[in-house]
Amino acid sequence: MTIQTLTIAQIQPSILNPRKFFDDTTIEELAQSIKTDGLLQNLVVAKPKGKAKKHNIIAGERRFRAISHLIEKGELDKSFPVRVEIKENLTDDEALRIATVENVQRENLSPLEEAAALAALVKNGEELDNIVAQTGLSVATIRRRLTLLNLSDKVKEALAEKQITLSQAEALTIGKHEDQDEVLDDVIEGYYTAPDEIKDKLVGDLPSLSMAIFPQEQYTGTFTKDLLAEENATYFDDVEQFETLQKQAAEQKVAEYVQTHEWAELQEGYSFSRWQYGEAEEGEKGGVVVFLKNSGDVEIYEGLTKTKATASTAKALKAKEKDFYPTPLRRYMGMHKSLAVQAAILGNPRKAKELAVANKLARFKAHDCLRYFELEGGMPPALAVINQQAEILLSDLKIQADEEKPVWKTLGGFFHTDEEEAYDTIQSLTDAQLESILVFLEVCEFGQDMADRLDTHEGSLFNKIAKDLAVDMRDYWRPDEGFLNRRNKVQLQALMNESGASAKLASASEYKKGELVKSLTKFFQSAKKAKKPTETDLKANDWLPEAMNFPAIDPDRKEPEADDMDEDFEDEDEVQGEEGELDDEEYAEAA
Repeated sequence: MTIQTLTIAQIQPSILNPRKFFDDTTIEELAQSIKTDGLLQNLVVAKPKGKAKKHNIIAGERRFRAISHLIEKGELDKSFPVRVEIKENLTDDEALRIATVENVQRENLSPLEEAAALAALVKNGEELDNIVAQTGLSVATIRRRLTLLNLSDKVKEALAEKQITLSQAEALTIGKHEDQDEVLDDVIEGYYTAPDEIKDKLVGDLPSLSMAIFPQEQYTGTFTKDLLAEENATYFDDVEQFETLQKQAAEQKVAEYVQTHEWAELQEGYSFSRWQYGEAEEGEKGGVVVFLKNSGDVEIYEGLTKTKATASTAKALKAKEKDFYPTPLRRYMGMHKSLAVQAAILGNPRKAKELAVANKLARFKAHDCLRYFELEGGMPPALAVINQQAEILLSDLKIQADEEKPVWKTLGGFFHTDEEEAYDTIQSLTDAQLESILVFLEVCEFGQDMADRLDTHEGSLFNKIAKDLAVDMRDYWRPDEGFLNRRNKVQLQALMNESGASAKLASASEYKKGELVKSLTKFFQSAKKAKKPTETDLKANDWLPEAMNFPAIDPDRKEPEADDMDEDFEDEDEVQGEEGELDDEEYAEAA
């Protein structure tokens, strides 16, 4: 083992690191710890090979990122000595093993990252006993993690974003990808929450292998397996073939029992009517009922005698017969009907538009910017435009506005979850009115992603659309109390110098914060309203903070390198905790 020091410039992350996502908050916390107490745990790096100059990190990328963060902020010098243990002559497999074990033991990988890392170890031939010993994970936990690799991409994304729990994700693994995706929305919306409910939804209609009384080799279809069951549960995917083979096997059993008993017969239904039969006396063979349940199970009842119960009484008291249309057939017919209606809708664009509008009205999810200004209590010009259009659409739909709600919210919430009512209501609308509603709802759902960060990415959809529309924030916004309150006095002084306000107002140091904010607010309002704007007014009206551009310009961020251009929103915008502002926690709670 070789311990020495390197600079941050001599080290680089490795593509072999199992961890793919890093929490900015925990990195910041680690950075402050390193700043206060120093680097308590060295990094593990690989010695460069060939013409390579940098050491690849095997273990400790979070520490590397924390140190880099401190250097970028100027809180550590670029020459800060980073203690490292250098590993020589490592293969990629060996580096992966060390990185995986280090991450699992110390840094709590996400379940999906853990699954990918463990799978890589298994594929590289690592013995299970070694994985257990080095990671501290039980065999059961390793098996459960590896089953997550059976998830569809859509379910993996939902798990990564914590829209579903780990136990729910594990339950979804037993289904095929298309079935997982179909059930996922119901799980997210809370229709199915318990793992058993989810499994029942996926395989509740499927017969299990343990039910079969015929040789397994006779079945030619596929199976679904639940690898997390205490005893692995296997289900027949082809229910029709199973039912055919099961009934044939039951009939064969009846034929066999007829040879050895006084009588034998096959019955089918939900439950066996035990009350119809008596018990044979000792020494008598009696008869046999082979009972084929609607679920697919087969039960054998021996030593029976037939009673005097009349056929009509027995029929009247018997449990409900098997459905005329069993589940597989209902599913078959439902799929055909759905395809037929889809094909018909394609030939009727008006009906397709009605469907789209009804769905939008019932599932409307407004962008946070609309709710945000409910809390702020203001009416930005752009929001006034939104509400004016909503008033027109409410009139078209003959809906009375709710005086206690913003107009857009009345429209967006009137048909909440009720597609049928929305569909019925829009039938009287003209094509133009229908299109206006569809456009309005789509627009109100659109906005900047992750609004608590600066969107500095020129290629984001938000910035592309703003650029195509030539959106200029000067047409919709002027510096107001909401903005100015969130700046400290040093920043306000710089703003005064840039906007020309310093020509009319005294130095910021001569005001209290609240007084300065009010004075600046009036300054910008006056400049905007001036009928004959002076040079100072023109300068004020032209002033715009760089973050209000499309894309935003972040003064805290250096010009990005080419390799960084595809990374979205890496640096969070600092929010000043001045009196009168709504902090992030209050906003999140209210929204």
